Amino acid sequence: MRAGRLFLVLPLAVLLAGLGPSAAQEWRGEAAGGPVRAGFVLKGKPAGISFECDGPGRIRTIVAGSGARYPEGQGATLVFSVDGVATILSAKAEAEPHGAGSRFARTDAAAELKPLFERLKRGRELELSGPAGSFRLPLKGSGKALGLLGERCG
Repeated sequence: MRAGRLFLVLPLAVLLAGLGPSAAQEWRGEAAGGPVRAGFVLKGKPAGISFECDGPGRIRTIVAGSGARYPEGQGATLVFSVDGVATILSAKAEAEPHGAGSRFARTDAAAELKPLFERLKRGRELELSGPAGSFRLPLKGSGKALGLLGERCG
C-alpha cells in the first residue's frame, strides 16, 4: 500500500483500533424512520459497514471509505473475513452522501447473502478489507441486528 493511501486509511483504523469496553460500539438493527438496516455503530453513528433493505428480498451492502475520492462506479473487491473464513464480494465506488470521499456498495438478493449473514451472526470478529484498507469489528449483537433485517426485508 502506498504511503498516501495509508495516511487516508489511518483515521478509521485508529478510531476502530482504540475501541475499548467503554466505547459505545455495537451492531444495531433499525426499522423506523427509513429503510430497514443493520450495521455497526460507534457512539451512535454508522461506522464501517451497514446492510439495508433495498426493496423486498434485496439487500444493499455499504462499506465506508477512508475519505479518499474514487471515480464513481469504479470496481472494488471487498473481503469479509469472519473468524478466518473469507467471502469475496465485488462492489462499486459511490460518493459519500455527507462527505467528500467515496464508499463502496452493492445490492444482492437476500438469499445470496445468507451464508455470509449466518457467519456474521455466529462469529466473534469481522475483518473487512477493501480499497480503503482493512479494519476489524467485533460481531457482538450482529445476530439480533441481522435477524431484524432478515425478518423485515426477506
